[in-house]
Amino acid sequence: MLVNKMKQFGYTEAETNIYLSLVENGSMTGYEVSKKSGVPRSKVYNILETLVKKGVVLVNKSEPKNYSAISPEEFVSMLKQTTLSDIQFLDDHLSQIKEKEDDALLWQLDNEEAIRHKMLYMIEHANESLYIQIWDDCLSPQIIDALCAAEKRLEEFVCVLFSEDGHYDLPFKRFYAHGFEIEKLEDMGGRWINLICDDRLVLFGALNTTCDVIWTHNMAMRLLAKEYVKHDAYTLKIIREHDLELRKAYGKAFEKIRKIY
Repeated sequence: MLVNKMKQFGYTEAETNIYLSLVENGSMTGYEVSKKSGVPRSKVYNILETLVKKGVVLVNKSEPKNYSAISPEEFVSMLKQTTLSDIQFLDDHLSQIKEKEDDALLWQLDNEEAIRHKMLYMIEHANESLYIQIWDDCLSPQIIDALCAAEKRLEEFVCVLFSEDGHYDLPFKRFYAHGFEIEKLEDMGGRWINLICDDRLVLFGALNTTCDVIWTHNMAMRLLAKEYVKHDAYTLKIIREHDLELRKAYGKAFEKIRKIY
């Protein structure tokens, strides 16, 4: 796991093993580093020089040469500074590129992590409006924080929350607790996400054992997805304000209102 994470920051498995060996054992000669890290002597000196250039390993100027690693705390701090600098560089340059939007195409996402990243991005970057239907088990701490911030900055903010267990405790106020999850699960065949950002982007689809979600700029999908959220909000608002009368007319669980065939 650690080796894989280090690879994401440009460190090979051999570089990682050498660095960890130096952290765990203190300063060593190249020969000792090879023995402790398992990196062959034919390669260890070149890799040590690479790590010296990266600022991760220090070397003395006397003979025999001894190598020492910077502390893990300093290493992580260095990674943070470098990563933030690289991100800022990308932000400065990529933001100057005008993105061409293809309104007609529907793009499929079937990776849960990619879907969560897309959800978070859309919520955080909504500037005018946000409409969302979401299940409570999709509410990671990051998504909850993003929704709290969106509620504060957006006048046009509509959230319909679904919870099979009836957990509607959220740190923001502008949401509608659905309350009819069993029926909706039967209708839809499982959980889903429906998210519309600034009347421009839509994320919609199933979040079951197999994820099948689309995102698109398509105008027809934008209108349909937004009306779906608004329809739920209208209905839940009416139920909230006229609960007793409606239950008298349509039953305690509103079962009669679903008889439309």
